[in-house]
Amino acid sequence: MLGFVLRFFAFVFLLSALVRVDLINFGGALNRGLTEQSAAVVASTLSLFGADATRRGATIVYRSAAFRVIDECTGIEVIGLFMAAVLAFPSAWRHRLLGLALGIPALLLVNLVRMVTLILVGASSAKALDIGHVYVWPVIVLTMAMVIWLHWARIAVRDPRTVV
Repeated sequence: MLGFVLRFFAFVFLLSALVRVDLINFGGALNRGLTEQSAAVVASTLSLFGADATRRGATIVYRSAAFRVIDECTGIEVIGLFMAAVLAFPSAWRHRLLGLALGIPALLLVNLVRMVTLILVGASSAKALDIGHVYVWPVIVLTMAMVIWLHWARIAVRDPRTVV
């Protein structure tokens, strides 16, 4: 257990350092690209469901409200924690890679639903947006990350050849 915890924190540190390298060496270009792509996907999703949404860079305009997608909106922190937990878990690398290949898109989908619902709600009620943004969705996203990881970990340890 101690080995897992130490590896987990080492991976969290490494992944955090990579984000900082982008900020320091590339002026945040990778993060900026991620926020703009997130905004593009959200605006396209809203349009797909009939909402008249437009995007300018990392800003989504829906009805008379403008929503700016920032680094924290992309879900990168939760995905980083999920990645660290998967990579630190004592299992075969094929299981780890499968966990990442399935878990990351699932978390991206959860985050897409989060952003779309926050925009739909936020265009009508600033108070509801604040409650959803600060209290409701963070709990849902973290819970989903834990559930996905726990489900993956349970499957990974069922294979007797899996633990290294």
